Amino acid sequence: MTRSREGFHVPRDAALDGDLRTRVVAAVRWTLLSKFTGQLVSWAVTLYVIRLLSPDDYGAMAMAGVPIAFFYLVNTVGLDAVLVQKRDLSPERRAQVFGVVITLNLFFFLGFLSVAPWIAAFYREPALTSIIRALAVQFVFHIFETLPQAQLERDLHFGPRSIVEVLTLVTGSLTTLVLAHAGFGVWALILGSLTTTAVRMLGLNVVQPSLCWPVFSLKGMREDLTFGRAATVDRIIRFTFADTDRLIGGRIFGDKLLGYYAVANDLASLPLSKLTGLINSIALPAFSKTVLQTESPGGSLLTVCRLMSLFVFPFFLGLSSVAPELIALLLGAKWQPVAVPLEILSIVMPLRMLMNMFQPFLWGIGSPGGSISTFLIGGLTMPLGFLVGAQWGPVGLGMAWLLLYPWVFLLSAARVGRFAGVRVAAILGSIRSPACAGVLMWAVVVTAKSFLAHGQGSDVVRFVELVVIGAAVYVGCMLILNQTAMREAVRLVGAFIVRSRPTRTIAEVPSPGNVPTERDALAPESSFPVEEGVSTGILRRESIQRSNWRRP
Repeated sequence: MTRSREGFHVPRDAALDGDLRTRVVAAVRWTLLSKFTGQLVSWAVTLYVIRLLSPDDYGAMAMAGVPIAFFYLVNTVGLDAVLVQKRDLSPERRAQVFGVVITLNLFFFLGFLSVAPWIAAFYREPALTSIIRALAVQFVFHIFETLPQAQLERDLHFGPRSIVEVLTLVTGSLTTLVLAHAGFGVWALILGSLTTTAVRMLGLNVVQPSLCWPVFSLKGMREDLTFGRAATVDRIIRFTFADTDRLIGGRIFGDKLLGYYAVANDLASLPLSKLTGLINSIALPAFSKTVLQTESPGGSLLTVCRLMSLFVFPFFLGLSSVAPELIALLLGAKWQPVAVPLEILSIVMPLRMLMNMFQPFLWGIGSPGGSISTFLIGGLTMPLGFLVGAQWGPVGLGMAWLLLYPWVFLLSAARVGRFAGVRVAAILGSIRSPACAGVLMWAVVVTAKSFLAHGQGSDVVRFVELVVIGAAVYVGCMLILNQTAMREAVRLVGAFIVRSRPTRTIAEVPSPGNVPTERDALAPESSFPVEEGVSTGILRRESIQRSNWRRP
């Protein structure tokens, strides 16, 4: 099966020298190093701010964030993906996309000013009216970030954007911290989020000036709007199973209990919401170009799953095993009800991280319709589980994730495997060793707590002992179960550190058994979308072949 280059966007230097691996490694290095720097500040401030604020504050923010997040996903009707992926992108088409973005975002801004009281009435929280109206200002800022962000992603220029990300994280976090200290309550979160969005918008336009005079016309955009429609529906479906837990929880058990759940979910998903977005935005052009260079995209999928599982299983299962101790040390007794939901949500988080790569892969191989049908499985299943689980409060919502999501992942993996040309057994096999080692690590740490509880030493010392025990068990198990995967992980980490030694990445497929823009990864997974998080069938082959969009 051959693939034509028609309709692809390939940066000129990549097209000429074919050195995509070096470009991807450099992009990921910039992303991880700069993002890690910013996250050290952001995470520390986030934890300290949680101690200062109340569950009611976080519950109110979560309630208001749900409708804002939903319309953030559709505020470009998928045309931001067009700006990244389409090869022959004329200045006139960019101006038309800009016109559409301006129209939609101003419409959403004015719409939220009008309907905010109705949303507040739905939650039975009158104070939400002013909160929603304030957060709606973000849509004005979003108008001016779409073009520069898309251009940076299109050209794989992640160095400048990473600098903007660090500045954005630090500025927004410090603003929230200062306001929380000053007693602003929930408004510390709101104003901090607005600051984050404003700084991000300004920074992107400084490093990548891309604004143009808008054209308010849809002439000649039929194919682009068709592709954008697929992108928009895909985002809506992902939102349905990722964020409806907060919508249902806020309606059923109110802001305080929702605050406990929101904090537990945010702590469990910090790497998902804050790191995966940038990685996925690198994967969009990287997977797309992989299709040009190989005939077995399934190998790329298996490589990504194998490498990602090496890190996500020990991290999240380790977090679950020490959740009560971690909450006691970091947040104090006021937030102890967060511990049990955090334990439960962390267990299922590795699968959420892995499934978060399915959409990038399907988009990268030119099958947006496949992404829609894949995520529809969760979109139809999870809300029903949330509706039942919410009757038992935050713990019930966590149990809905734990009991249903593994089945959603299994069915989705089987669906993705059909597009990738690999069996579901191969996908599960790529994560088997880390999953088994992680489960054993979790059991050993939980068992060890009963012995260490009677020993001497402070809570910090016991926590460190548990972490060391868990790390030793996991590494030991992996050295027994899969030494090859461990060596591969070491080579990957080395590639980020040693610039001159490119290593195998997602762009280099080892053997036979990829991606949306940043909003696709972030918005559905985050309570605070300002920081970062078609039909249901496959798009008809003949319609894709008549367009400029690729299909395997």
